[in-house]
Amino acid sequence: MAKKTDRFSETACRLIARMAKEIVCEAYSVPHAELMAPERRSAAHARARQVAMYLAHVVGQLTLNEVSEHFGRDRSTVSHACVNVEDSRDSPVIELQLDYMERRLRARIRAAETAGLFSRGEGLERKALGAGAMREQRAIL
Repeated sequence: MAKKTDRFSETACRLIARMAKEIVCEAYSVPHAELMAPERRSAAHARARQVAMYLAHVVGQLTLNEVSEHFGRDRSTVSHACVNVEDSRDSPVIELQLDYMERRLRARIRAAETAGLFSRGEGLERKALGAGAMREQRAIL
């Protein structure tokens, strides 16, 4: 079980994870059931799941433990997914796809916060640098 913090409510975590899944399911034309299947699926389904976990972690600001809980995967699997997705950003096509999905998720999170569905301590503007900082950190390593 994920360690509880006062940064995020359980409702916020659940909504962010669901939004990330919905955006990826639509972008990759993958049914939600396939995305969340506990057993192995095709490479395309695995890639879609990795992107959804990455979005929930990087854009949604969920911890690896929170993402693992909402995706039914181990924390190390989420970490591996984030590294794989970040490494794939070298491709201009993938970079454009990820940027588009990141913008959509940020907009949906802001809309949910504005509607009063949940609130979080930090705004997305401050953490929006997180993906770029993560890329820079990976480049240094």
